[in-house]
Amino acid sequence: MRLAPQRPPQPMPHMRPPQRRSNTGVIVALVLVGVALLGVGTVGAMAASITSSRASDYSSTSSRSTSTNSSETETSTGTTTSSEESETSTSTSGNDGEVKPVSALGDHPLNIPGNGAMNTSCNLPRFSTDVTSQDRFYQAALPCLMEAWAPALESADLPVRTPTVITTGDNIETPCGTRRWNQTAMYCPGNHTIYMTARYYAQVEQRTNAGVYLGQFAHEFGHALQGMTGINSAYGDASYDAGGSSTSAGLELTRRSELQATCFEGMTLAALQNGGVSNDFIFPALEDSSDRGDEHTNVRDHGSTSTNAAWVEQGFRKNRITECNTWLAAASDVD
Repeated sequence: MRLAPQRPPQPMPHMRPPQRRSNTGVIVALVLVGVALLGVGTVGAMAASITSSRASDYSSTSSRSTSTNSSETETSTGTTTSSEESETSTSTSGNDGEVKPVSALGDHPLNIPGNGAMNTSCNLPRFSTDVTSQDRFYQAALPCLMEAWAPALESADLPVRTPTVITTGDNIETPCGTRRWNQTAMYCPGNHTIYMTARYYAQVEQRTNAGVYLGQFAHEFGHALQGMTGINSAYGDASYDAGGSSTSAGLELTRRSELQATCFEGMTLAALQNGGVSNDFIFPALEDSSDRGDEHTNVRDHGSTSTNAAWVEQGFRKNRITECNTWLAAASDVD
């Protein structure tokens, strides 16, 4: 989940979305939301750091691949969605031969030393902030993100399940509750779907740079990775046991979940940069993510801006899954 940027109203007053609260049970409908807090000084510092070097270069020798097919439809409510959710994996685990997620946190089998997101090229379309153009952008990026992550998932014998992506300009009902047009994007594990709220980013945050939208999408995809691997399920159980958002332990678990998604985002951006995606996309995405955090909210469930900056840069610089294991990090590293 992320918090929304605090920009001066131009011309509409800023609207801060309500923060997600964890539900209970093994199948937890956790609304994982993208949010931000902007600081001009921090942006400049991060930009200077980013432009000085490149991401760690990771290439995979895996001969296995995943394919995604999606088509676009637009409804009268201003919502577009990919129509097919694909599942691809040839590994076997369990008595029925089906590859299954593993409910675990710090000791999750995804954490294979040396594994990262595979360098992936991606032909992104021209970007515009209207709903249809945003959806076209996300649907084009989705198979690239799946291609980058499929080898790591397969190596760990985990499901490779392409999430559905719905881009909406209106309020929408989801298994995780109503998502309003003026709230940030979210991943809903209840139906393995990323909901991108197009008008929120265009009108409330007043963003126009395609890289910012790519970064937001990559963060929500990081939550989708947690969903397909079983990390999200384990987090839900642990959060319930800890008392959820009403306790400091529950809030710390939420920060660990959010910061891992941010670190996965950094890995995704590294894979795209090394695959040839322009830095005109990569650097704004990193700069935006480095300035998201809890400073202007009353709940410490995302981590400070400096902590967010550290994790997105770590993912980008190192591009190794073990470097994004926030579940084993010291409490001071997820503050």
